[in-house]
Amino acid sequence: MNSLSAYMIQVILISGLMYLFYYLVLKNLTYFRLNRYYLLSAFVLSVVIPLIHIPVKSSVSEIVPYVMLNEIVVGSSGQQSFSVAGTAPDIFRTLYLFVSVLLGFRIIFGFYSIIRIYRKSEKMDFGSLKVYSSEVKISPFSIFNMIFINNEEASDNKSVMQIIAHENTHISQFHSLDIIVSEILCVVFWINPFFWLIKYNLKSTHEYLADEKVMEQGFEPAGYFMLLFSNVVGIRIGLANNLNQSLTLKRMKMMKKERSPRYLRMAYLLTLPFVAAIVFAFSCTDAGAGFKPIEKKGNVMSVADDTIKTNVTGEVYEEVDEMPVYGKGQQDLVDYIVGEVKYPDDARKKGIQGKVFVSFVVTPKGDVKDVSVVEPVNDLLDAEAIRVVSSMKKWNPGKLNGKAVSVKMVMPIMFKLDDKK
Repeated sequence: MNSLSAYMIQVILISGLMYLFYYLVLKNLTYFRLNRYYLLSAFVLSVVIPLIHIPVKSSVSEIVPYVMLNEIVVGSSGQQSFSVAGTAPDIFRTLYLFVSVLLGFRIIFGFYSIIRIYRKSEKMDFGSLKVYSSEVKISPFSIFNMIFINNEEASDNKSVMQIIAHENTHISQFHSLDIIVSEILCVVFWINPFFWLIKYNLKSTHEYLADEKVMEQGFEPAGYFMLLFSNVVGIRIGLANNLNQSLTLKRMKMMKKERSPRYLRMAYLLTLPFVAAIVFAFSCTDAGAGFKPIEKKGNVMSVADDTIKTNVTGEVYEEVDEMPVYGKGQQDLVDYIVGEVKYPDDARKKGIQGKVFVSFVVTPKGDVKDVSVVEPVNDLLDAEAIRVVSSMKKWNPGKLNGKAVSVKMVMPIMFKLDDKK
């Protein structure tokens, strides 16, 4: 598993844990401001915690002996060879980027829609507030310091005052910034379902905060409910704070619900040990593992229970910041192997096939050293695998803390006989 995949999995797991805590403990509390802060921290911590590495001394450390490369499959009919290595990750990365680009265009279209509405709107006289009346049939919304309402609402002064009281809360508390950040994170991490859930609940919390302010200003709940329901239909902008956002029975109940008892604020203190536990689980690493050289005794390198001779001087690592790369990447390695391997005639005639695991060390200069077979199949296939790997040109060496180091790797080469017709 490469480092990016591991990072994405950790982001998903951490956000899932934080959302679960919110759903079980905090969601039904009326401390909306604290809920907002928690949901925003869930975004930030999910992205940041996997990047933090805290070394912890351990009496037992597990040494992973090598880096396993993708399997390369070689056919028996001359140069008609093929490989299944690397294609799936490449396709997935392309698909992932494609979906991210589509979602990115969705954000761009949202800004375009706001600009189009702005151009078809007229500014109303409300002092320092930037309130615009639009001829477009929209549900009232705000973005940054601008409030938009449709012409029908603009003609009803009572409705306008309620809308302004609601939307001004979004403006004063910078809810637009929350929305844009959450939208961008959902574009980058679209595969993470918990980010979408956190974003939805964050928007709902924005509305609870705005509704709460409207009620505090003395507006009648019944009239305010009617205003909300009258705006069920209308264009809604994803990047904006929409009056009809999360227009559910739960939102109605939250406006009527009594404030949660003060002692329940203690629930938010539980987030401290909860987050600390997450940091410990995902960021604390064994100080003796990870970037640890494979143990060496003189001129012998210990790998699990086996020992092999080595001509490499210095430390040999199994995990580094930047892994060694052959040429421009995986495809160059595949092209070299399938182009260089010559299926032994005797092995073909005897119907011998199988997977040979070849280990080698890429030195700080990019040379291939200590080539040997970890799991032999047949002397003929083993010898050909060693010949091909030993003949490889220089690699781009692995790096640890910006310094080139020796890295031990294992390459599975599958010798496969072509199906008889």
